Amino acid sequence: MPFNFNIARKDLLDAVSAQQNIASKKGTLAILSNVLLEVGSNEVVFTGTDLEVSLRQTVSAEVFEQGSLTLPAKKLFELARESRSETVNFKEEEKNWVRISAGSSTYRLAGMVSEEFPQFEHYDEQALADIEAEALCDLIDKTSFSIAADRENMYNLTAALLQKREEEGKTMLRMVTSDGHRLSIMNREAAAMAGLDFGQSILIPRRGVQQLRKFCEELDTCRMGVEQKKLVLKSDSSVLIIRLMEGDFPDFENILRSLPQDNSMIINKNLFLESLKRINLFTEDIFHAIRFEAQGNRLILSSDNADFGSARDEIEITYSGHDLCMGFNCRYFIEALSVLEGDALSASVSSDESPCLISSAADPGFLGIVMPMKLSSPPSIA
Repeated sequence: MPFNFNIARKDLLDAVSAQQNIASKKGTLAILSNVLLEVGSNEVVFTGTDLEVSLRQTVSAEVFEQGSLTLPAKKLFELARESRSETVNFKEEEKNWVRISAGSSTYRLAGMVSEEFPQFEHYDEQALADIEAEALCDLIDKTSFSIAADRENMYNLTAALLQKREEEGKTMLRMVTSDGHRLSIMNREAAAMAGLDFGQSILIPRRGVQQLRKFCEELDTCRMGVEQKKLVLKSDSSVLIIRLMEGDFPDFENILRSLPQDNSMIINKNLFLESLKRINLFTEDIFHAIRFEAQGNRLILSSDNADFGSARDEIEITYSGHDLCMGFNCRYFIEALSVLEGDALSASVSSDESPCLISSAADPGFLGIVMPMKLSSPPSIA
């Protein structure tokens, strides 16, 4: 039966904004670029998927006729964004066309039948447990920048490792990411997780991590569960399902055990970050290589660019170890320091060719490791 309903423009925009970020743009199946609209007695259920991430949202509406159809997610988002009418009317016409009225504007949008749209995956409501949304956001913010880009030889690094652990009577969540040249670890106590069980660890793909962050952004708590190789998150009006990756994450524990932490320099984070951004202006675009020289209570940063010239900066540090001269990717430090809390950081380096371990007393859950590089070639720990 053709549908006919009115919906608040703000509610429509909120829904399709999230959906168009998920709708597949790869072109493998044309219908995956659409969002499914299922019109009930007093609500519209919006569903989008790229077969890796699926999102279902329930929105209140004034319904005259019920029905279902899929419409292009991007075009629906653009229409809702540009409209200035408080209410938008959808009326399905013949041959899957939909007439959309918003104030003085009228649009006709071609749809596709709902029967061709993938079924939303079933999940066990009883297997979900309460979790603090802010804790998940914190884990992602402190680690997502070092997830590897999609490359076949680094497939197991194109995801974030999530672990649940018990430490000193506290329930902890730990997220770990690496792109082969750096490692980011964030530990966070998460209360209200009774009943949540997903074994030792799960691997959440990059796109899943991005959508998980958006899903939790404005929530205080949500429901979370892991079952049949998928991660499920549920709020009052939405359900997000992420298909988990298979495989093993590299043994980062062994890396942590092998790193000495006794040769540390204490650096003002803000001064260091500002200096890095200035020096990065004169690095080569691909590797962002800079030279670190620790000499007594001075840290000298320098970079060279074959086309533009060179840069040098110097900041005061607290350091009593031997002199060091190292090469690092400047961007890796900038991204780690941008999420690190506190005014001072500790950078531990044992030799000219050893990794740098970054931490802060004000942010005890975070640990960053940046691998060194030869200034004439890119680094790699993969």
